[in-house]
Amino acid sequence: MRRWLVLPAIVATVVASGDARQAPQPAPTQAQQRPVFRAGTHFVRVDAYPTQDGRIVEGLEPADFEIFEDGKPQAIESFDYITFDAFTPETERRNPSSQREGFEWAADPRYRVFVILVDMGFSSGKGVFEPISDLGRIQSPLVNFINRVIGTSDLFGLLSTRSTVKDLVLGQKTTVTVEQIRDLWRASVVDQDPTERYADCITCTRNVSPQECKRLKEALTARYHADQTFTLLRELVAQLGAVREERKNVVFVADLLAQWRADLALMNGLQAALPKAGIDDGRVGFGDPHKTPITDYSCAADVNRLPTMDFEKRFQQVLTEARQANVAFYPITPSGLQAPPLGVQRILAAEHDGLRLLARETGGIAVVDSNDLNAGMRRISDDLQAYYLLGYYTTNTKFDGGIRRISVKMKGAPIRARREYRAPTPAEIAALAAASSAGGPAAEGPPAVIGEPVAYRVGLHQAAQKVSRLEFDRADRIRVQWPVLSALDRREARLLDSAGKLLPIDLPVSEDDSTHVVVVELPLAPFGRGVYSIELTAGSGARTERRRLTFMMK
Repeated sequence: MRRWLVLPAIVATVVASGDARQAPQPAPTQAQQRPVFRAGTHFVRVDAYPTQDGRIVEGLEPADFEIFEDGKPQAIESFDYITFDAFTPETERRNPSSQREGFEWAADPRYRVFVILVDMGFSSGKGVFEPISDLGRIQSPLVNFINRVIGTSDLFGLLSTRSTVKDLVLGQKTTVTVEQIRDLWRASVVDQDPTERYADCITCTRNVSPQECKRLKEALTARYHADQTFTLLRELVAQLGAVREERKNVVFVADLLAQWRADLALMNGLQAALPKAGIDDGRVGFGDPHKTPITDYSCAADVNRLPTMDFEKRFQQVLTEARQANVAFYPITPSGLQAPPLGVQRILAAEHDGLRLLARETGGIAVVDSNDLNAGMRRISDDLQAYYLLGYYTTNTKFDGGIRRISVKMKGAPIRARREYRAPTPAEIAALAAASSAGGPAAEGPPAVIGEPVAYRVGLHQAAQKVSRLEFDRADRIRVQWPVLSALDRREARLLDSAGKLLPIDLPVSEDDSTHVVVVELPLAPFGRGVYSIELTAGSGARTERRRLTFMMK
């Protein structure tokens, strides 16, 4: 159970309604509840973590804090001190009935939300410096951590870099997750690594020695794993940012976060094997037999794209997006404290500096260079046990969707707190005003997120033509557009057959800001005769809607 220290209410009371399947929750506190809409302004929530000797400082009052937005002082309108009890028995916790319901629970600011993300590429110890997997060292500390932290006011999930953000499920019960954590070491040394295909399909050029060839392949393998890591990090930040505005936490298990620049020596020294003739999808042609379904990239594509990647730029993208989405990272290195040769020591220090920067820039804590991983996880647990939640109406009334910088001070000294947020647009402010004038809570937002779909036929050398008769042949391309009625923070399209069964085809989704539509366009040449549906799922805040267009192939 959580405890609150609450000032007399400044914003209006919101009547809370809950799902009967959901664990009982106390009424929202002052800063957590949806604020009253004030014409011409915007309410911002800021979580703050003043600490001393690794513990949150208790007993503070609003007068002890100062909030600045883009350097300008802001008046604190709401103030809560929130704590979370630990050691809640598993029998008292409940799981949502589905992935979607878990995200809906997480939108409730009364829950604490965090994800454990394990980097299988850079925690397995298969690199140059450590021949034995490090994951065995972190298993027990992770299990102790979730058993110590998880309560009835928590939602958590587990991901690895061999999964995607679509696999993220939030819940409270830990039994299954504990078994998954205990299986991490086995998976790291037994399960097939997608880069193992490099041994057969990538060779070195004639002027490269065998030793240098081995080094180049190891470097390409590391870049593959780094690409997987950054892709998942950005997708996870986007997903958590779409769930809610309040803080989300990521415990990131990794020995490094790459910041490598482009390496053209890899491109010059490596080459992919020639494509081979074979049968693919019932057709005879030339292709790459080592193409992996995990990435859908061939060996030739890896040789061309990975050496030119700028991971420093991707690192900065993660920092920027995490700050804007209010996602805090808690990196922990399973390798612990090492004593390698001096040259290697400098490399490791630089790699750990990236993890420290990730934590510092997002408001978390980095646990690196420590052999006591249990103590490190306790530090993270202590940091998540309590925080102050402050609220203010911004004095900046320029609603342009731009980024606003936030700084919080306690008695004149800067403290860890939310760093920034995205300002609303005029359309979003208008939607809040409309909801407020209609007498409904601002959290409900506009009556719709997306409109009904409209279909177009796209010819080879012809402009798109709107169609009312939804019949197409294989020479056509189909374009479907959904009007955007609210600012979207998530969208996904999928293809279904006549029975409503999901077909394994990824549909490209784009949003045209100039015409305010979401667009899906694809060629119909691979389609046989029959009936198909393109379904779009789009969300804005806590609202999620689906719209489907059904068409026939002649």
